[in-house]
Amino acid sequence: MTYVSHASAFTPTTKLPFEQLISHLRSAAKYPLRITCFGVATFIDDDPDAEAISFDHTLRLAECRSHDSAIAEAEHRIAERDFGNAGNGCWTYAPRVIAILDADGALVTGGEVRGSAIRWCDPVASDGEARKIVTEASRLRGQAFIEAGQNNQAAARNLRFSASILEARLVDKFWREPARAVLPKAA
Repeated sequence: MTYVSHASAFTPTTKLPFEQLISHLRSAAKYPLRITCFGVATFIDDDPDAEAISFDHTLRLAECRSHDSAIAEAEHRIAERDFGNAGNGCWTYAPRVIAILDADGALVTGGEVRGSAIRWCDPVASDGEARKIVTEASRLRGQAFIEAGQNNQAAARNLRFSASILEARLVDKFWREPARAVLPKAA
């Protein structure tokens, strides 16, 4: 009868340095990634003389297990205009901004919808650049507030979306390098 040691029967796949193991564990906790779309919904009315009723609306499109697959899924959904059962035929949807968020709600990647494509935004390079973007986005939102107060809803909406597109560059620090690595392949 031969005796097999448990230690020799178990072969570990790889040994990771402690720092790398911690990094992998932190990264795993950030998934799945959620694809969110910000846009304008417009009610469909049978009366052609009726004034269109539009409102800003956020859709949650999908969840993905990797950054690459989230970008590919977002691009596919926009190209195919696949917004799930949004509106159930009661309203149309015009997407404006795509955001990919991690499980903590941090921004992973953002982009502007242009027709049937997404123009992905470059992540900020520094905290100083992030502060400048926050300042400019706040200024645009302030202008939007003034326009809305003057009952100029279309201008207010465009200013808010311009601010959102700027904010799409405010990728969380954890995701800045991975986003830079993935985005050239997605562009």
